[in-house]
Amino acid sequence: MKRWILPILAMMAALVTVLSACSGGGEATPDPSASDFRTIRIGKGTTHESEVIANLYAGVLQKSGYSTEVVDSPDDRLDVVNQMAKGDENSVDLVPDYSGNLLLSLTDGGRKNPKATASPSSDQSDASDPRASKSATPTPSPSAAFNVHGMSSSDISSTLPKVLPDGVTTLNASSAENKDALVVNQITAAKYKLSTINDLAEHCQDLKFGVPNGFEDTSYGNKGLNELYGCAPNNFKHEDDQEKLSNDLDDGSIDVADLYTASAVVKDNNYVVLEDPKANFIAQEVVPVVRSGELPDSAKSAVNDLSAKLGTGDLVFLNRLTTGDKPISSKDAADFWLKENGF
Repeated sequence: MKRWILPILAMMAALVTVLSACSGGGEATPDPSASDFRTIRIGKGTTHESEVIANLYAGVLQKSGYSTEVVDSPDDRLDVVNQMAKGDENSVDLVPDYSGNLLLSLTDGGRKNPKATASPSSDQSDASDPRASKSATPTPSPSAAFNVHGMSSSDISSTLPKVLPDGVTTLNASSAENKDALVVNQITAAKYKLSTINDLAEHCQDLKFGVPNGFEDTSYGNKGLNELYGCAPNNFKHEDDQEKLSNDLDDGSIDVADLYTASAVVKDNNYVVLEDPKANFIAQEVVPVVRSGELPDSAKSAVNDLSAKLGTGDLVFLNRLTTGDKPISSKDAADFWLKENGF
């Protein structure tokens, strides 16, 4: 670890302690039989943020006695889960993802269901912990198509095991969420009196949007914005780097940015996150995706305990540690968070 990192971590420790005090310390009980199990391969996922979470999984499993390896994942989440379903030598056992985006990918934005005729059995999901349920809303049965914008976070998490390929399921989703949002700076918000996407709708064609590549083709891009809000933007700047998007928003190169809600730049720059009352951007909770029946119970419990502890504020904190002018590695950030949270 570089020497200049230590003062930064020392200052950050106070914040982590405050976050930890709200929900108590975590646990990682060693399993005497864990050392006899093979090395657990953990995929980094499809984003920088998911790589940090992958290292959290690795750390908590190591503290439970397991040998782990964090490896690169395919860029496409469907390639990841399909590879897991095959269970070949390149497959990972566990990978973090975001619940909403995974559901959208598996169902072509809710337009189709790969298991529309399936009758899910009671053992399709390894997410048996009652803490995984956040509402009493019945889970919608898979059908040829369904309204993803009408689904709660628990609906999405409960539906995922039903639409994942055979041999792949989920553990407990975390309350930690990191979803897309339309964001403006304070000047733009004041000029156009913006607080919601409804307010934005009448100005959409007059403003320049900074968005990741492919945004227009997503269900929450032009299609969703137009159908739900009558917002039809036609002036785009494409940029996948969140910090560069933030810089463009700050200097006025763009008027509206698609930023992640757990990105530290949102709070650090006092940006206005436009409310989304019609749920164009659906819930995006962190969810562990696993090969069915592969991980021992103590390994699944360790990951579930981590999920129960991890909150959105922790994602913001970890993002701040791993981005900016002096970022630390995903592994260093994960190790620090685990230590400060009692794992």
